[in-house]
Amino acid sequence: MSDCTVNQVYGSIEACPGRSVLAGIRRRLFFIPKSDIVKWPTLPKLNTTGDDAAKDMGALATYVGSFTLKADATWKFIDLKDNASNVTHDTAGELGSQIIENKATAIVAGTSKELAGFGRQSKNDDLVYVYQERDGAYRVLGNDMYSTDTKNSSDTAAEATGAKTTTFTIAVYDDCPAPYYEGELVISKTTKIDCLTGEEKAIAAA
Repeated sequence: MSDCTVNQVYGSIEACPGRSVLAGIRRRLFFIPKSDIVKWPTLPKLNTTGDDAAKDMGALATYVGSFTLKADATWKFIDLKDNASNVTHDTAGELGSQIIENKATAIVAGTSKELAGFGRQSKNDDLVYVYQERDGAYRVLGNDMYSTDTKNSSDTAAEATGAKTTTFTIAVYDDCPAPYYEGELVISKTTKIDCLTGEEKAIAAA
């Protein structure tokens, strides 16, 4: 008798007539050094029958819980050039050991000292990013298994009407295409974002 546990959660995916699918990502890209994360949210497990097993396909790609950060640590942000940045994913590796490579091209207007400073730090650091799709969903680039690679480049442009920009190219392996995140993002000592609703909320005093 086989000892394999098979718990498949495949389901149908319906394309509804008239439903709008909004392309692109919103301008604000959140980030934090991985070293500031104390505890990670978790993805439901596949091929198991335990309490932490995925119940449907959507749940399989959605983190459960929130990021727990070190004391005084908060998520920072970079505002991107509108209608310029994007996120993609591809499958990589050999059958049986395949993983997902999530990639983002984050384009920022200008080549400021602050952007150069971010590029100097991030090139050899391990960061986690959270971006928001046009429909409001938050998704994560980065995980506790693989390092995140952040490369940077800039272009002053040549002509007066050209675009002076800085580009951050983000790449990270994961078990899932940019997991969805419905927990909280602590963005200051007094404010957090509820990523399920997109609303900013006050943090209750300790």
